[in-house]
Amino acid sequence: MKRPNKWLSLIVWLLPASNAKNTLLRAIGNTVGQDVVLGPNLVLGCGPFHIGDRAVVSPFNIFRQMASVELEKDNFIGRLNQFTAAPSYQRFSDRAGVLSMAEQSAITNRHYFDCSGRIDMEAYSAVGGTRSLLQSHEIDIVEDRTTIGTITIGERSLTATACLILKNAHIPAFSLVAAGSVVTASNKATAGDAGIYAGAPARWRRELPECKWWYRSSYMTPVREVEGF
Repeated sequence: MKRPNKWLSLIVWLLPASNAKNTLLRAIGNTVGQDVVLGPNLVLGCGPFHIGDRAVVSPFNIFRQMASVELEKDNFIGRLNQFTAAPSYQRFSDRAGVLSMAEQSAITNRHYFDCSGRIDMEAYSAVGGTRSLLQSHEIDIVEDRTTIGTITIGERSLTATACLILKNAHIPAFSLVAAGSVVTASNKATAGDAGIYAGAPARWRRELPECKWWYRSSYMTPVREVEGF
């Protein structure tokens, strides 16, 4: 996969959001849909971005050494997130170094995504709160090597503040991962049972009721009046 010129990409991505910026990004090898809002972001040595209609990438994020960033329509990325990848793995697999966000999926603010392997966010899923860390590679001290895998955030699932999500973790669809939880490939969060997961390691705790958030029409959750506050 041919990468855009890294210096031109760096300069264009630092520009404020505008139709002209979107046109320049297309000209240097990216795919940018209609009504897309792309704030000034630091993009260092990345492959192409594929961005669907009405997607929003807010200002002040860092993207470093990604093979590709694949955003479908109506995606949202907030501010001050970091998306990084170790490029050495990309020599062995075209799946390595990829962030993939399906329709209406969202990332809030101040998270860290290690995309040395791959991170897939399914439709209407979200990484919420702040300060979660998703790490798609790990060290094997017995064999003295590092390995990569895929992290999957299931359809319409939500991770709360300060979660740690490790290589090959798969969060089931229609689930909530409670704040401060640790999700690994080997714990019971891979069982495929929808519900609330919590703890370190995260375990299935209970079912969720029917949630309006699952069927939202926007990445923005409205602020509502709370009685007695």
